[in-house]
Amino acid sequence: MKIKMFTKEIYIPEMKEFTARYPQFAGLAKGEGKFLFDIVMKPETFIQAMILTEYGMPAVTSVAELCYNEAKKRKTFKFTPRVKQFIGAMVGLLMSANGYVKTGRKKSIIHRAYTRGEFYVKK
Repeated sequence: MKIKMFTKEIYIPEMKEFTARYPQFAGLAKGEGKFLFDIVMKPETFIQAMILTEYGMPAVTSVAELCYNEAKKRKTFKFTPRVKQFIGAMVGLLMSANGYVKTGRKKSIIHRAYTRGEFYVKK
């Protein structure tokens, strides 16, 4: 058996970059939704989103279940359509920071809280 190393430089947007691009979600990102920001803005999330994108799936699939489960653990937090938009905006910024662009096409997601998500392609 051989061991091989895989490395990839990944750009992770910071809070100030996210809130500058999406000021409508600044309060949520800095407040009660910060835990979701911390889940999405990780190298592991991008790697999963990149692979799913290569297989023709929406990038948000990479964090849909994890975000949903973590939100449900918080008694006072509601997983609303606005929260789903917030998660989609974070995934979109993460994808664009790493060379992907929106196609304008929505694709189905097999998940209880989502129905469709944006599809990305490499620039």
